[in-house]
Amino acid sequence: MFMVDILDTCGNPQFPAMRRLSIANANAFLFVYSIDCERSFETVKRNFEEVREQREDYQMLPIVVAGNKLDLPADHRRVTVEDASEWLYCELPKMR
Repeated sequence: MFMVDILDTCGNPQFPAMRRLSIANANAFLFVYSIDCERSFETVKRNFEEVREQREDYQMLPIVVAGNKLDLPADHRRVTVEDASEWLYCELPKMR
């Protein structure tokens, strides 16, 4: 049996204590950003950094980053696959 606790901040910086508590107790992370909103991607980056800062065991945790709204026309995309890939590629060496 699994228990899933979802903290949806919608990019809202409110409730930092709740976010810290969720980070402290989580066994995995799923970060979702909207491909048509650069701000949502920047929020994922900040939240990812919070996990790294607060969890000494972050390298052992499953962490997934996913782009949402792939069904939109290509001209609506604001976060390119290359931008997301480059950021993740740059972060991976820090995960060792």
